[in-house]
Amino acid sequence: MYLIEKWIGRISAVLASLVLLAMMLQIVIDVFMRTFLGSGFPATADLVSRYYMVAISFLPLAMTEIRRRHIEATIFTDNLTGRPRQVIAFLGFAIALAAFVPMTWGTAQNALRQTDRGAYVEVGTTVFQTWPTYWILPISFGLMSLVLVLRLIEVATGKFELRAHDPLDELQATHKETN
Repeated sequence: MYLIEKWIGRISAVLASLVLLAMMLQIVIDVFMRTFLGSGFPATADLVSRYYMVAISFLPLAMTEIRRRHIEATIFTDNLTGRPRQVIAFLGFAIALAAFVPMTWGTAQNALRQTDRGAYVEVGTTVFQTWPTYWILPISFGLMSLVLVLRLIEVATGKFELRAHDPLDELQATHKETN
């Protein structure tokens, strides 16, 4: 399971990083062209809002769970140990999965509809295909659902580390290691 999580995290990080780099490059080119050539890169605003920002926001969703970077309200569970803490963790992951599976299904159905009709917007005199952007959400939610299934298995088998999780402590420990 660790290997699957590792690959999901890597794929998510690489895809989001590539999208971020592409967005930065396009914006720099657009600013350069507007400044020196008088007109910008075609459809930059639409590309940024419909492709880049959606991908940057949602593709790393599974990776943040793998690294335990989602917000956790643990004020009531930090002092729990053993079975009660395991049950709470299992219920939390199960509730999250119950939310992400319908979101995956719904967004996949919408993506199929948009793909079938060849969704696009007209930007000036250019036709800009938008149907591929509809696949970002079901892919992101699907990866998150897969991670949540893995988390449920890990909790059920006792392989998930049920400790208080403080990202600040991890950052400080990492900072000390590099100095």
